[in-house]
Amino acid sequence: MDNLYISKATRNNWSKLNSDSNTKLTKRANKTLSAKKIITANYLDSAEAMDLLKIASSIKAPLSDIIYTLCLSKLNAFGILTLPHVQETINEYKYNKIDIKISPEIWHSDDDLLGFVLQSLLTEGERNTTGQYYTNAIIVKQMLNGLVLNENQTFYDPCCGSGAFLLGIDTKNPSNIYGSDINPIAVMIAKVNLLCKYKNHIFNPKIYCADFLQNKDSLFTDKNIIELTKRKYDFIYTNPPWGADKGNKYKITDIDTKERASMFLVKAIQMTTSSGHLNFLLPTSLLKIATHKNLRNYILHNTSIQNIDIYNNHFDGVFTDYFSIKMLPSATQNHKYRVDKTIVIDLPITTKDQSNIPLTNTNPIESSIKMKVQEKANDSLSHSKWALGIVTGNNKERLLDTPDVGAEPIYTGKEVSPYTISPEKKYIVFEPEKFQQCAKEELYRAPEKLIYRFIANRPIVAYDNKQRLCLNSANILIPQVETFSVKSVAALLNSTLYQYLYFTSFTDLKVLKGNLSQLPFPSISRQKDTKLSELVDQILTAGANESILASIDKEINGIFGITKKEHEYMQQYNEIMQSAQSSSPSLQTALHELNEKHKVVSGNCL
Repeated sequence: MDNLYISKATRNNWSKLNSDSNTKLTKRANKTLSAKKIITANYLDSAEAMDLLKIASSIKAPLSDIIYTLCLSKLNAFGILTLPHVQETINEYKYNKIDIKISPEIWHSDDDLLGFVLQSLLTEGERNTTGQYYTNAIIVKQMLNGLVLNENQTFYDPCCGSGAFLLGIDTKNPSNIYGSDINPIAVMIAKVNLLCKYKNHIFNPKIYCADFLQNKDSLFTDKNIIELTKRKYDFIYTNPPWGADKGNKYKITDIDTKERASMFLVKAIQMTTSSGHLNFLLPTSLLKIATHKNLRNYILHNTSIQNIDIYNNHFDGVFTDYFSIKMLPSATQNHKYRVDKTIVIDLPITTKDQSNIPLTNTNPIESSIKMKVQEKANDSLSHSKWALGIVTGNNKERLLDTPDVGAEPIYTGKEVSPYTISPEKKYIVFEPEKFQQCAKEELYRAPEKLIYRFIANRPIVAYDNKQRLCLNSANILIPQVETFSVKSVAALLNSTLYQYLYFTSFTDLKVLKGNLSQLPFPSISRQKDTKLSELVDQILTAGANESILASIDKEINGIFGITKKEHEYMQQYNEIMQSAQSSSPSLQTALHELNEKHKVVSGNCL
């Protein structure tokens, strides 16, 4: 957060929150205490799911009793409740049956209705603490890719939840399916789901309530669990909990990490047969953040990476981007492989200090555009001035609906549009000492500045020369870029080219200073700067229209030598990304169709 200017009031507030410096908080909003419940529509969205959740939500009883009763209902609907092997499994649980009327018709779907209800009834705090964010069916299907086991092959999901991956595979021998999870209710659901899928088989599901990362056998009393942790498996596919081991419960000696997903992956690699396969769903931070280079080193030197898929949809209640990585548990020197059909990763192992996993795009149009931009790179926004919008600490009290004496307009991200700011809806008395967080007043009062929307998937940047105040949903940038005026910077950031560059470089749902700082800026002539500024002035005076926006794009494309075909491709790409929902499974289809339309052919994967 260097170059982020804050006021004395902000420093005082951060001090109250136990800040260990002027720029870093040691306390923040704690989701682990949240009692909020989130309907997991991303995991499952069907009429049956919502009907069942409505029934379950109306019952005042322990969650364990509710789910147990629903499990009995499903087993009965499948006609297997009274079978001896099913009764043996159900008798493991001492929960109470509740008198609930559920139509057998509700269970005719193959969807994991039980897992959906469980997740939707858990509090956000419980889910955050244990990492219980289950993988939706679309991603499970893509990761499994039609996997069918032969009768001797084993499959293990060490954090199986309600059994999404276990249900997604096919086998003639369900006794070779293994799973574990720390949530006993989820384990019960996974067992019931498997019993129903393989209703014509007599077996007891090998799914156990156990902590995969626990290394001390003395803590396990169940011999089946001990066996589970000792054997090796042909396939280990999972979505492990993400985030730090805050209680320092675990220790994986092979790498120095406190990140739980990293621990799961390392241990799973060691538990896979020499001819086996692994596929993990992980946060993208593990690909690029320096803190996690030890995991990347371990992967590069202990596995052969087969494939990486980067996803655009998010889990309900989680805004972390993620990818899946498929590996073999043996290292090779050939680490060049495909990502999402248009990207390959080239990983020659040269040293033990490999610090990141570079992505090289083989889409010829994208490669051409980015090469032209990089060739002209001269400066960036990295040494500009930045400031956060005001955090009042109490909007209800501080924000006014009418311009009372001493109050002035204040703007939110909703009022920020490309180049212009909509009329104010709220007013505030500027009293920095009373705000929870506030930048230096001189930054709000700068003769010229840019205000950009914080919650967005691309830059939405307005020009301001009226010393406007903004809330924290809109942040401030005072550009200091060689050869560029403030208005010309606004022109580039709002242009088709720079929107495209942002979409294809970052996947965050917030416009971050760190991302904007990476965008390269060329050197332009005084005449070009004047021309861009004049076009921005036309928008500020008369409003934006297609003709002026097209003229700005033409000027900027001319700087880089962007062709008409490349511009058309960028426009259509941006339209897809702007209209797509982050959770939309059709996004990749739309992008694929765009590539087909422009005859984009990816290079062969070595």
